[in-house]
Amino acid sequence: MINSPSPDNRTIQLIDALLQETISAEQQAELEQILKADPEQRQLYVDYLQVHSGLSSWAAETREADPWVPQPVETRTDSQWNPSRFVLLLLSSVVAATLLLSLSYYAGWSIGSGQESHISNTSETKSAEDSPAASEPQTDHIAQLTQAVGVEWDTPRDLQTGAGLPAGWLKLKRGTIQVEMISGASVLVEGPAAIKLISPLKAFCQYGKVRASVPEQAHGFSVATSRLNVVDLGTEFTLSLDETGNGQVQVIDGEVELHAADQQKSNTPLQSLKTGEGVRFDTEGSLNQLQEAIRPLIDLEELSQLAARQQERQLSQWREQNAQLKTDASLLAYYDFEEPSNWVRTLKNKSQQPLSSATDGAIVGCQWTSGRWPDKRGLEFKRTSDRVRLQIPGEYQSLTFMAWVRIEGFDRWLSSLMLTDGFNPGNPHWQLSDKGEIILGVNTGEVKNFFSPVVLQPADLGRWIFLVTVYDHQKREVVHYLDGTPVSHHHIEKPVPLVIGPAEIGNWRPQNHSGAHSIRSLNGRLDEFAVFGRALSADEISRLYQAGKPSS
Repeated sequence: MINSPSPDNRTIQLIDALLQETISAEQQAELEQILKADPEQRQLYVDYLQVHSGLSSWAAETREADPWVPQPVETRTDSQWNPSRFVLLLLSSVVAATLLLSLSYYAGWSIGSGQESHISNTSETKSAEDSPAASEPQTDHIAQLTQAVGVEWDTPRDLQTGAGLPAGWLKLKRGTIQVEMISGASVLVEGPAAIKLISPLKAFCQYGKVRASVPEQAHGFSVATSRLNVVDLGTEFTLSLDETGNGQVQVIDGEVELHAADQQKSNTPLQSLKTGEGVRFDTEGSLNQLQEAIRPLIDLEELSQLAARQQERQLSQWREQNAQLKTDASLLAYYDFEEPSNWVRTLKNKSQQPLSSATDGAIVGCQWTSGRWPDKRGLEFKRTSDRVRLQIPGEYQSLTFMAWVRIEGFDRWLSSLMLTDGFNPGNPHWQLSDKGEIILGVNTGEVKNFFSPVVLQPADLGRWIFLVTVYDHQKREVVHYLDGTPVSHHHIEKPVPLVIGPAEIGNWRPQNHSGAHSIRSLNGRLDEFAVFGRALSADEISRLYQAGKPSS
């Protein structure tokens, strides 16, 4: 006697008939009745359609050879495309998926019950380290850099206001910064200084001057030194320490406790200090009462006034450089975002020899906001519909893409800087990955992607960064730059002339693409963008960065 199919197997048979458009009216009524009566069968229906959707996306993107897909060495050409073979392959994949789903229920895998599915519904199988969930920047910030005046950093990379700060060292050759801990404590640091952020409630000072303001929510915030630990009980103190280990502590307001460096703050303090009191300490560990008050570091109000004056100077310098840049005859499109009002919906191409009026950008959805400085304009890209439409005619042997951008988050696997509508031969796609890579994709007849290493870190979210990518036909090289410094070089095996045509800044309007990654909207701000019809040199890019970098 032949047993009737199980409910799961019968549901799959009916779904198969539905997807292959061979389902009868009676079978459709039967499927509807099963789904109405049993929530588990409804979940099976949802899971099955997800698999089918994923396979369909994979098929479409395999045919289209989309630029985000790393291609094998031997890429199938259009002349090798066989529609019949494709249909058979897709149907075979659907049948395989059907069998796997059936087996999963018989084996008790319980797909859709909250456990991880054993079948990927994405259009490309990725390893755990490549998956979006694993690769997106982690929010490990314990502080934020909120102000920086006259700073020369003693680090490989300059930090700018707005940068999130993880645990680690901050080293200044000169200048003053304000760091706000997520505990609520606010710390001013005057260089030369080396201070290590340890936790939201603790920092270590190797040398330098520190002024800490500690509200009630952050009581217990401490600054350790090699000789003693300063524990704040509210509300403000200063610490000055030279490179030999000699230093002094003074309470501006409130109370602090001094503990031996090898003791926990819960132990009996060496001494307590209240408003106006202070001590000197040396490498031997002796404490001596201050005979007179020391001059404290500048306060937040003074620092804010200095920062405002610095911003005015920097903006004036940038505008001088901006006027000079517009005279560059190789500028195909230059957007400085210096429009007269918030009502303007056209982003003017400010190059002095525009190719056509179509190079003016049409603003769609984006809202005007502040740029690198309070008095400079920028555009905010937030929604999936936000974009700037433009068209750049012509064919070019070499191109340079340049942008000042502030990334607020990687919401997508890929985030657009500038993408052409299609991906025809010669079309470039300039974008970022959610891992923090800079990518230039070029259709050379086969898809070629030039990936930088992971160069954007969590600390780069929320700060203004300078991105440049050069496609140099003569040198047969693609170079990616971050903040004026080259971060990767790539050999071009088969250089082709580049063609932009209809394109978008900060988004993508794909042609004939319905894949899982067709949404590539930028989450952030832009306040300067340029395309040059030549390869800029490393020196030119460095000068552009130095003239335009904010808050340093």
